[in-house]
Amino acid sequence: MKNALLIIVALLGLAVSPMQACDICGCGVGGYYSGMLPQYHKHFIGLRWRFSQFKSYPDHHVNPVNSVVAPSKEYFHSFELMARFYPHRRVQLLAFVPLNYNYQHTPLSPPIEQALVGLGDVSLMALYNIYNTSFIAEKDIKHNVLLGGGIKLPTGAFQRTDESGNQLTPNFQLGTGSVDFLVTGIYTFRYKRWGVNTNINYKINLPNAETYRFGNQLKAALTAFMLHKFEKTKWGILPQLGLAVEQAGYNFKNGYQRINTGGQQLLATVGVEAYCGDVQFSATYQQPIWQHLSDGYVEAGPQFMVGINYLFGRAPTIMKKI
Repeated sequence: MKNALLIIVALLGLAVSPMQACDICGCGVGGYYSGMLPQYHKHFIGLRWRFSQFKSYPDHHVNPVNSVVAPSKEYFHSFELMARFYPHRRVQLLAFVPLNYNYQHTPLSPPIEQALVGLGDVSLMALYNIYNTSFIAEKDIKHNVLLGGGIKLPTGAFQRTDESGNQLTPNFQLGTGSVDFLVTGIYTFRYKRWGVNTNINYKINLPNAETYRFGNQLKAALTAFMLHKFEKTKWGILPQLGLAVEQAGYNFKNGYQRINTGGQQLLATVGVEAYCGDVQFSATYQQPIWQHLSDGYVEAGPQFMVGINYLFGRAPTIMKKI
């Protein structure tokens, strides 16, 4: 009898949560993510697909064995148009324009399904090349240091509703509805064909028109790579292996902290880049190896990223020592 009451209470809680726009949901909004950028000395334009998935447990902390209710599932797809341009040999400008597709399945009877499609939040960045010895062929050890910042614009919808007219949870929306600021640092160390890339991004979120503010976000990655060029061909391959950490603070509504938001996770990363002339292909897989999201109510699954870039031109006077 006790177990039956628990199941009934949990089902009622699950049925009510979509109507209340509960914050317990995997996060698809967020904006800028650079990853490892293609060849430092060229302009590029490209397309990238990013995919992430989450399970949300409304009854208690994540524990699939003891959970009395099947979790809702969220899937986030982002198809990004990316570009980089050098107006000056020390400065590179980057733009990320995402088209998002979000899907949520809630296991009620009958099941509830939600899907959103539309423009996400556009991000614009400027990076300044502080120090660069990558072009010096005589050196076995090479360094490249970039620092910069940018802005994320509220181009994605934040007030989408379900079929009943109830506003969907903030984490499921196409955008944050706010102007946010970005800070980034990139350091690449190379020894002959081997190298290590360190990438740190920090996003400062502001309140949107509904006084909702997402927690500030930190993303950092350490990636080792090795370059192999195939003789007498235009092909090159760059396998990668690394770790990434993501951290988000609590969200706020009307200045009050929202429970069951924010969190941290550590991911193992494996990827590969392939070059053929002026065309670059990339594929990355990330597997969470530790996580604590939304106070334990959300479980992240593997993430995928696939991209293609066309490289052209050169940064002006890039071969000068900087």
